[in-house]
Amino acid sequence: MEIETIEYGIESELGQLKADAHRLKLNKETKYDSRLQFYEKTASRERFKSDNFRELELNFSTDMSMRNAAIRLNRLRRENKGIIPTTLRNNIEREGTLIQREKEKLATKALLSNGFNSHAEIIQPEQFIQDEAKYIQAEIVQKAAESKNIKRFEVTDYESAENAVNISIDDVFTKRQSEMRPKDESKEQAKRVSNTVIHVQRGEHKHIVNAESIPSAIKLLIGLLLNSDLLSKQLVFFTDGARDIHSWVIKLFSFTNYKIVLDWYHLRKKCQEQLSMILNGSKVRNEFLEKLLPYLWFGNVNGAIKVLKELNPKQIRNQELLVKLIEYLGRVQNYIPNYALRKELGLRNSSNLGEKSNDLLVASRQKHNGMSWSDDGSLAFATVAAVCFNNELQQYIHEGTVSLKFPTAIKNAIAA
Repeated sequence: MEIETIEYGIESELGQLKADAHRLKLNKETKYDSRLQFYEKTASRERFKSDNFRELELNFSTDMSMRNAAIRLNRLRRENKGIIPTTLRNNIEREGTLIQREKEKLATKALLSNGFNSHAEIIQPEQFIQDEAKYIQAEIVQKAAESKNIKRFEVTDYESAENAVNISIDDVFTKRQSEMRPKDESKEQAKRVSNTVIHVQRGEHKHIVNAESIPSAIKLLIGLLLNSDLLSKQLVFFTDGARDIHSWVIKLFSFTNYKIVLDWYHLRKKCQEQLSMILNGSKVRNEFLEKLLPYLWFGNVNGAIKVLKELNPKQIRNQELLVKLIEYLGRVQNYIPNYALRKELGLRNSSNLGEKSNDLLVASRQKHNGMSWSDDGSLAFATVAAVCFNNELQQYIHEGTVSLKFPTAIKNAIAA
């Protein structure tokens, strides 16, 4: 047996230090090399960095350009020629990719351990046990309805905010970075990179998951709910009306106690935009909106469709779009609640938390003019931002682990 000592330099914040790494050889074959056991693997010309430096790298990358982040990091280390933006970007992409893979592994493990397949589909839905649904007390709903002169309502339409899990799903697209530009346009890759962000809230506790597509993000979502013992609760999804989001929620959550609430802002915006193209002039549109929107605000979709069908033909310039708007309202009718009563009861009507999360993770960082992203790079940067939002950065850097669940404190808070 032979022990060989190899001396090499690593950089620290105090300057150049020397460290001894011991390589254990048995029969001239290396069995143990502390360089591989103690220190992270680095690429060519890439220096070894401390955990604190890595933490700052990831933290700075969430809200500033790589150039500004590199300047700030070099200033903190009092270096004139330190890390360059390209190297910093590569580091962030590598870390983000590793984190996302670990999250996916945790989700797959949770799914396979709880009667799901790897595609997040439950195998025996009839065996799934739901918690007893809890709603706002009938007397409180009655009083709120009377204050708004609402005659008809169902208590079961108004979930108990303390016991529900609010889930906001949003998609965002950023400009794609093209490595190859084929002459054949039919073979050219899509011009945008997709990111899906899901904001989950239970009481005061919040968590964000992100992925490159809706099904991938929902897979992480189910893993998060399973690990946090929340899948059996009342699930309330807030969406912007996208057909693919609704389809995936219905497909993968049909066995649970769930419902979908169409975001009021997007519903109103949809009607405004479509009526601008349907009617003759903004004055006619605005006058008709004052008549239409109250029907939708109080959840009377049939009434809204009726007034659309009764429009004066002389005011219509695009009959085809009018038909499409009526069809749209019919398609999303089950997702349009009585927004007025929900607001009076203090319940959410908006998916803005999902959009805000997307803004924090993706849009504010990746949608500036002149910036473009690869698939892996866009996802990696969003993943790093999610880790920072979820307060998991120190756990990842200093413990080398990631999690896919709410803090354990949530159980104590709920129990109390």
